[in-house]
Amino acid sequence: MKRQEKLSWYKKEFESINQDIRNKKSLSHYDFLRIRNFKLQNSSAEEESHIEKITKDAFILAKEDRIEGAIDKLLELDGVGVPIASTILAMKYPDRFAIIDRKVINNLGEDNWLKDYLTSSRTYKEYLLLMRKNANKEGISLREYERGLFEEGRGE
Repeated sequence: MKRQEKLSWYKKEFESINQDIRNKKSLSHYDFLRIRNFKLQNSSAEEESHIEKITKDAFILAKEDRIEGAIDKLLELDGVGVPIASTILAMKYPDRFAIIDRKVINNLGEDNWLKDYLTSSRTYKEYLLLMRKNANKEGISLREYERGLFEEGRGE
């Protein structure tokens, strides 16, 4: 997206969101996500060509199962930490990559990972290898295993 297109989109999206929430007493979940995403997109300094290059390189590394390399490549994008990088890879390859999350780390009993899981590709690799091993042991997909740990204890 070129600069002028971005500016036009931001203006239209702001006006659209304002129109949609103007007379509401509170925000819906959808409204909240829309506003949050608007702000995140408005604050990104990344050009589309750079995003394309970085993600292409990361996907090649991920296909080769070079876990740390793929994560480190995605960390080159402005505003991307390991949780977002892991989400990108999990969306692309849900059978091979898992989203790292504080709650899942707690449910795995690996509290030592909490100190650097936001920034360390090494910690992500340890996390992912354990997740793969456990999912395989249970005979379920990596995504199912991850989701189960994420949802464990909800509502308590």
